[in-house]
Amino acid sequence: MDEAGRGTLAGPVSVGCVSFSLSTLEKIKNGEILKGLRDSKKIAEPKRLELRKEILEHVSYFRVTFVSASFIDRYNINQAIFYGMNRCLPNHTQLFGSNTKENDDSNSTTSNFKENRSQSADNLEKKPFLLADGNYKLKITKPIEGYFSLPKGDDLIPSISAASILAKTYRDEYMEKMDLKYPGYGFGKHKGYGTEEHREALLKLGISPIHRLSFCKFLRREGSEPSLF
Repeated sequence: MDEAGRGTLAGPVSVGCVSFSLSTLEKIKNGEILKGLRDSKKIAEPKRLELRKEILEHVSYFRVTFVSASFIDRYNINQAIFYGMNRCLPNHTQLFGSNTKENDDSNSTTSNFKENRSQSADNLEKKPFLLADGNYKLKITKPIEGYFSLPKGDDLIPSISAASILAKTYRDEYMEKMDLKYPGYGFGKHKGYGTEEHREALLKLGISPIHRLSFCKFLRREGSEPSLF
């Protein structure tokens, strides 16, 4: 499991979860499939999209969840990530081997993605063990055996790397759609991060409905309208 968009000024934080069967992990280890799998930030966009397509062909389970800017403002970014992690995990471990498909609801602040998959004997009847990027102390409500939080895990563990790629690519595509809905901020280019171009646009246009108010306090001016923040 990994997240994308933690430090952006606008847009949701995206949390991805991926499960590979043991046989698939062995193929990755041997270099037979998913070559170049690593931290999504270290991969060029065309390669990320190429790897995403291949990841979806080999996962036994995956889900990507968005947690909105308004949730982040209300509860803080860490709580938003923990909420997204819990949403990413299935309620029943049998889903790791199911072949259910859940469609994307683009009108929802939370988007879930699953892919058709065949049952895998080494994933059934076992509680999953969660591997997460970072240094978290997690409170997981779904049935898992336990978890291990590993700094730079997205560059070391194949399943975390894959979750990183899915979280980032789906979020990037969402921000490109927001660029069309809220033109002028450059969301399609910087994806909500606090670039100089983005900050200048904020000073000129003000905040949009998808900006994180708690991350944009640099806009506050003496005597400014307090209801904006």
